[in-house]
Amino acid sequence: MGFFDKAKQFLGGKNMASVAITVIERQPAETATFPVTDSVLKGTMVITAQQECTLLATKYEVWLYIKKDDIDSPNLARAEKDPDPNVSYSDSCLKMPCDLKPGQVITQPWMVSEVDLAGILARNGFPDPNAATRDPRVRLVVKCIADVKGSPFDPSAEVTVRLAPT
Repeated sequence: MGFFDKAKQFLGGKNMASVAITVIERQPAETATFPVTDSVLKGTMVITAQQECTLLATKYEVWLYIKKDDIDSPNLARAEKDPDPNVSYSDSCLKMPCDLKPGQVITQPWMVSEVDLAGILARNGFPDPNAATRDPRVRLVVKCIADVKGSPFDPSAEVTVRLAPT
């Protein structure tokens, strides 16, 4: 591969793959709800290779945004990554790094544990987490990222999930 091909691949790295979040808590991602005091959030992401690439890992982030004085304040509730070096994976799980061909689709289930939205809300003026479920200043965002080798901007997707009272 010549210099210009390498530069093109590096600069165009975001187009190496695409990511979509399809399922949150066994619901379509676009309309999903999540109980405000639950501590485990699960879902499914779909990675589609746009060109030959190597998937190194997948990452999942749960963010709670609380608007104060017309400014959205992001609070990282929890993040996880696959493969986790402290977890033993069965043979049926996707092994990474994984070489992908153009058009190849990977469906990756994920789980984020120890999510403490109630604690974040309490620190931000919501002693009753159920009150935050009706407040338009509060929103839950889930982000899924595909760590692709050689990509300066890893492909990702995010979805806003409606908080539900417990």
